[in-house]
Amino acid sequence: MMSWRRVLNSVQAVAAHSLLLCFTLLLVLKLDHVVSYSWWIIFFPLWIFHAVVARGRFSLPAPSVPHNRHWAPCHAIVATPLLIAFELLLCIYLESFYVNGSAAVNLKIVFLPLLALEIIILIDNFSL
Repeated sequence: MMSWRRVLNSVQAVAAHSLLLCFTLLLVLKLDHVVSYSWWIIFFPLWIFHAVVARGRFSLPAPSVPHNRHWAPCHAIVATPLLIAFELLLCIYLESFYVNGSAAVNLKIVFLPLLALEIIILIDNFSL
């Protein structure tokens, strides 16, 4: 028998995947110069995707913790904020580069959140 919770989970999954597809299509159209939307509009479906995933991840009841652990790995907690920070910095970089012809943010700064995430994952995996 189908419960409403399972239906809601399925709708969330379809919405999340649709948002990723929308982002991908907008990105391809922007890179092929078919559309001239702002980079903020191109990245908007990706940020909504993060909200949909976070809503599913932090809804009650919480999923069971694997391997009888009583804590979540650090990288599971910091991944989304660091990815969003990277996406925001990348959007600032791309928008300033395409509009002004010069980058407002150095690419080394743009990729710092991803580097931090990789280091956290590496440390976290050694401590497991």
